Amino acid sequence: MVTISELETDPYPAYARLRREEPVSWVPEARQWLVTGWHDVLAVLTDAERFTTDQPASPLHGLCGGTPMLLREGESHQDVREAFRHDRDAHRVNDYVDTIVRPVAHEVADDVFTSGRADLAADYFEPVAAIAEATLLGVGPAGADTLRRWGRALTKVANNFGRDPAVDADAAAVMADDAAVTAVVRRLREQPDGSVISHLLHANRRRGDARTDADVLPVLKHIALSAIEPGWLAGWTLVALWSAPDQFAAVRADRALLGAAVYEALRWSGPVGVLGRRTTRAVTLGGREIPAGSTIAAAIASANRDEAEFTDPDRFDLHRDVRMHLGFGAGPHDCPAHPLVTAVARTALDVLFERMPGVRPAPGWRAAPHGWKLRLPGSLDAVWDAAARRAS
Repeated sequence: MVTISELETDPYPAYARLRREEPVSWVPEARQWLVTGWHDVLAVLTDAERFTTDQPASPLHGLCGGTPMLLREGESHQDVREAFRHDRDAHRVNDYVDTIVRPVAHEVADDVFTSGRADLAADYFEPVAAIAEATLLGVGPAGADTLRRWGRALTKVANNFGRDPAVDADAAAVMADDAAVTAVVRRLREQPDGSVISHLLHANRRRGDARTDADVLPVLKHIALSAIEPGWLAGWTLVALWSAPDQFAAVRADRALLGAAVYEALRWSGPVGVLGRRTTRAVTLGGREIPAGSTIAAAIASANRDEAEFTDPDRFDLHRDVRMHLGFGAGPHDCPAHPLVTAVARTALDVLFERMPGVRPAPGWRAAPHGWKLRLPGSLDAVWDAAARRAS
């Protein structure tokens, strides 16, 4: 038996115990089956015949005003995913880094780095991610605050396994504040441009046959999570590096190692800890009989530390041999934005170390991660010598 409190505080000891003793277990508080072993988690994510993302009871339907891409299946999922991928393919990411992400990081740095101290999570990483995504979407930097509010509201709902109605009610009020984004959608419906929203409306469609609001607005609202996810990933990478001083020194001396550090941090403790699925039929998994229509919590955070797959898995090691992990999921619903997410995280860190080479944890700082389904690194109180900061 495992409790939500265990999983939210530090899930990894519980995951290790469950992988040994009960790799597929029932969690009464969450009313879900928790799957922890690598092969079982991979099966849940890739076997679309037995495990579906279609979850009618999910609060996301109401909060997003329709079905987001994450919960779609079949032609509806493929249609919207292809339009979304148009702007997330790896070959486009370098252009976005050069023209959008890096300039945004420098602008945020200008505002933050003169003080000599900041919470890098709230004051730097999240704003960089949100402003870059808002610019790419087409809502402009002014839309970044909306994306952050939506993303934070959806995060609280995702981790609200006790289904506290106050959490859902607060989130509903936040998500309903969508007039500015709706206005952009209406404008781009009539005047297409090169933005993500425009492509969501018009990609692979005949002229005059744009996708409806029901196919666009719920997707945009749910994108708010991925808009700030790169900031969380950058934060987790910094936490990992601060926990391994030799590797922190190596990255500061050679920033070409940042890509490996971000990828390893995603395995070691990425922002997404659990992915949800529903059984389409009665299934046997990990020796357990699971009824049709059951909710499955596929713990990718646990699978990524499975001793049968990774040597010394609890250790952050940016020199680890590169191999597949499940930080972005797998199968037909893997994260289509993963090239951009890692690029934004890497670029934010690169600018941080370029501008503030002496950045270090503030005296007395202690890591305070929280969350289970979505796991956040907590505050990142840092200090540096503001007088010695490097110019952009």
